[in-house]
Amino acid sequence: MTKPAFLRWAGSKKQILPEIKKYWHTDFSRYVEPFCGSASLFFDVQPRKALLSDINSDLVNALNAVKNAADEVSAKLGMLKTDKDSYYQIREICPNCISEQDRAVRFIYLNSLCFNGLYRVNKAGKFNVPYGSKHRKELFSAGALRETAKTLENAEIKIMDFEASVDQTAEGDFLYLDPPYATAAERVFTEYQADAFTRGDIRRLNSSLLRANERGVKFVLSYADVAEIECFDAKWPVKRVFARRNIAGFSGSRKIISEVLITNVESI
Repeated sequence: MTKPAFLRWAGSKKQILPEIKKYWHTDFSRYVEPFCGSASLFFDVQPRKALLSDINSDLVNALNAVKNAADEVSAKLGMLKTDKDSYYQIREICPNCISEQDRAVRFIYLNSLCFNGLYRVNKAGKFNVPYGSKHRKELFSAGALRETAKTLENAEIKIMDFEASVDQTAEGDFLYLDPPYATAAERVFTEYQADAFTRGDIRRLNSSLLRANERGVKFVLSYADVAEIECFDAKWPVKRVFARRNIAGFSGSRKIISEVLITNVESI
């Protein structure tokens, strides 16, 4: 039975998972996702072994907290109110001034109730996404987090730059990459700091994929259909897929956009 991702994430590939899953099969020895975010594909395919990584330390801490202490995290979430005033009070708490578990609880709480599942910080590194879930009265049950923990139990979850993660892959691994979009034309999604993933990183990503390809690693990269995809090696086929995106954050601004899948794997 498929387990949906428990976190919300701007730019999640939930809508196009059926297309991405065509490249996955259970014969792969390990699943590796360097920009894990909500890890929606991971939770969908439920691999036997995985490496999930991201540069977002709050995200990684939250995933590890649920993996290792789901009931304790659930109990603490259950004590929190979900109204607007409570949200802003908890948002003001300094994450570096509380325990790692409480920091994870705060992160999951804010992710559940913030506007549109965004993760955005200001120049001071302070999370600044407004409240956006006035109709949500409950967070996660103990049972739901236990199921999430069960899926994560064979996953290694690390704070790591994407290049280091890609360079750890070997033949037999399946590598899925969904980096933040870096394009000169527009900022497609607002997540992390403005410089979290730049056009220079696109070239660095291409170089790391070339090395992985030489080692026999199979990969799928999902990205915006923008001019910057020309940075990727021309020998890899590009498949265009379409998804409905809430670009400006309001339902009236939803539109169908083209995204691409770049891969060295033959689809099933």
